[in-house]
Amino acid sequence: MDEYQLEIQSVQQALARLRSQEAAADLIDEYEAELRNLKALYRATVETFSAGEDDRRMRDALTLLGFGGWTLANVYAFVYDLSVDIEPDGRELAAVVDDTDFAGSLLEALDEDR
Repeated sequence: MDEYQLEIQSVQQALARLRSQEAAADLIDEYEAELRNLKALYRATVETFSAGEDDRRMRDALTLLGFGGWTLANVYAFVYDLSVDIEPDGRELAAVVDDTDFAGSLLEALDEDR
């Protein structure tokens, strides 16, 4: 289990505690949103990381953009940074992440550099 999965698990446990303690609805809503965001970021990171395992251009693009070598942590940093830079248009972060093609964004960045 990696650090991102541990963080997701920690938020899930906190959310379960809050629900069992019948905490304020707005606090539970905050934790639910955080959990959705973390899961979306992790899912996008794993998908992008897997896609780049067989695509040298994606790995080169990550390095070119200054995120370093092809590691899960570096891909996560790219996914997170791009996600927060995208105009949300009233959507929560999880929706922005789910609507973004991170692998394609890496390849576009490589093409733009040429």
